[in-house]
Amino acid sequence: MLRSLVLVAVLSLGASCANPDLGTAAGELDAELADLPGVTSVRLDYGEPLPLDSGKIALRVEMSGTATADEVVAVAETAYDAFSTTHRGEEANLAVRTGRTTVSLRSFEPEASTTAVGDAVRTGLAAASGPESVAVDLTTDGVAGGDHVAGTYLVSLPGGSTYADVPALLASLAARHPDDSLVGWGGVASDGASLSYDSGFPPALLVDRWERLQEAGLPLAVRAYSDGPLIAEGRLTDRPDVDDPADRRVLDEITHPQLLALGDGAWVYTVRGSGGASLAEIDRLTCVATAEGPYDEVLEAWFTATSGPCVEQ
Repeated sequence: MLRSLVLVAVLSLGASCANPDLGTAAGELDAELADLPGVTSVRLDYGEPLPLDSGKIALRVEMSGTATADEVVAVAETAYDAFSTTHRGEEANLAVRTGRTTVSLRSFEPEASTTAVGDAVRTGLAAASGPESVAVDLTTDGVAGGDHVAGTYLVSLPGGSTYADVPALLASLAARHPDDSLVGWGGVASDGASLSYDSGFPPALLVDRWERLQEAGLPLAVRAYSDGPLIAEGRLTDRPDVDDPADRRVLDEITHPQLLALGDGAWVYTVRGSGGASLAEIDRLTCVATAEGPYDEVLEAWFTATSGPCVEQ
C-alpha cells in the first residue's frame, strides 16, 4: 500500500513538473512564417513537453530561390523572437533553404537579442556573391558574452572549382569581414574539398597544411578546431577491391601521402567508397582502432610502422 502511494506521489509530482504544451503557439508561428514574403512552404514538428523533458519545436522553411537577404533575415528574426520569448526553454530549431543557400539556427535558453541574430544571418548571407552559396549555422546557446551568436559560415564555390580555389576564397572573405572568434569560416570546392574552422578564419599554417593534404588527389572535407583536433574525410568515386593488387596500389598512392601530411597531433582520417561505406579510418585523437572497413588494418599497420604507435591526445 505504502509503495503504491509513493508511486502515485512520484507520478503526480512528475506531471506537475512538466512545462506547458505550446503546440497552439507553435502553430501560430508556423502560420506567421508562411505569410512572410519569399516563403513557399513551412513544415512544423512540435513535440509536447514531458516530465523532466522540455518541449521541442522544429521549423523547416522553404523560400524562393530569388528571396532577398532582407526576406531571409525576416524569417530568422520572426522565428527567433518566438524562440526567445514564447518558446524559451524549449529545444528550438530553424532550418531555412533558399536555392543552394541554407540557414540553421538552434536555441534553448538564449541570451542574444533578435537584432544580434538578424545581423549574424545577414553577415553570412553577404559572404556569398554571384554563383556562390553559403551554409549559415548559428546557435545562441552557451555563448559567452551575453548578446552574441556563435556558429560557422561555410561558403561554397560554383561548379568546376577545386581545392586550389579555396585559399583565395578564404583570403577574400577575410579581407571583407571582421575576424570574430565566436564565428568560424570555411570554403567548399565543387570537387568536395573543403576547409572549415571553428573560430574566425583558418590560420595560414592550417591552410598550408590543408593544401598538402589535398595534393594527393582525393578531395578531403576537413574540419579544424582552434584547440587542435582536425577531422578529415574523403570519398572515392568508386569502391575499390582492397584484395586486388592494382586497386590496393591506387589506395596506397592516395592515402599514404595524406597520412604523412597529417603528421603529428590530434586528427581522424576517414576514407569512404562511392556508396558512403567506410574503407578505413585512422584515429590519432582517441587512438581507437575501428577495424570496420576492409582497408583499416592494412592502413593502420602501415602508418604505425612508418610513424610510430598512436599516443592519445
